[in-house]
Amino acid sequence: SKDRYFYSAKYAQSLSFRRNSEAHTGVHLSDDEFDLLNRTITAGVKRGQPIDHICASNTESVPVCTRSVYNYIDRGIMTVKNVDLRRKAGYKHRRKHRDPSLYHQRCRVGRTYQDYLKYMEDKSPETVTEMDTVKGARGTGSVLLTMFLRRNSVMLIFVMPDGTQASVKRCFNFLEEGLGLETFKRLFPIILTDNEAEFKGVDDLEMTSEGFIRTTIFYCDPMASGQKGRIEKNHEYIRYVLPKGSSFNGYSQNEMVLLMNHINSTRRKGLGFQSPYDLIPRQDMDMKKL
Repeated sequence: SKDRYFYSAKYAQSLSFRRNSEAHTGVHLSDDEFDLLNRTITAGVKRGQPIDHICASNTESVPVCTRSVYNYIDRGIMTVKNVDLRRKAGYKHRRKHRDPSLYHQRCRVGRTYQDYLKYMEDKSPETVTEMDTVKGARGTGSVLLTMFLRRNSVMLIFVMPDGTQASVKRCFNFLEEGLGLETFKRLFPIILTDNEAEFKGVDDLEMTSEGFIRTTIFYCDPMASGQKGRIEKNHEYIRYVLPKGSSFNGYSQNEMVLLMNHINSTRRKGLGFQSPYDLIPRQDMDMKKL
């Protein structure tokens, strides 16, 4: 006469999935809370700020996680639409054509990526600085030299009149003179870069004009930009303001410093919703001399 119950694993699993789905359906905010969230996200996106930065900088008016904000936008219930997001479009597939001759250049002797891996066996990857250039419209003169410090994700940007070895050397000399040799060696002990022509004057970059060693440079494998992927990724912030095909002529170093400060002040999920400037340790405050 007693009730009997039978357990069905299939039914229990289905019920669990359904309850989990229903828990994430709809907007679990009051009308006022959602209206404030909508206005905050919309204002930030219109200013060109990424969603992670908006959420981290407005915790009182954004009571949901970043993923929920993306879900609301994707469902079309916010003023901001997917087309307004800078990274919603997919990346083009890139073909890689490796040039075997690049492996045998003189500047790469003892400085290949394999040499770099061996050199780093007893060293922290956080001591490495990734270096690259960003070029403007084809045929234009000015080029941006970028340096990305892995220890805190700070990116330095310098305007060069051209993409020559002499211009890169001038930037290195400027840093050394502004920071002092010992500070330069502490901040930039190891530099990883690619095989562009402007970086092949390796002796001039590694040595001071007096003949002292100021850094050690290694080269990625040809057509393997992923080996210094963090600086490549960080270039997206430059391209938000200076899209591909635009010329860098007419921009001053002061304007690039302003752009650099905006980039380094942007809070990011990968940094625990802190900005690169937030992560500069006290002993590295020498960089502010620049």
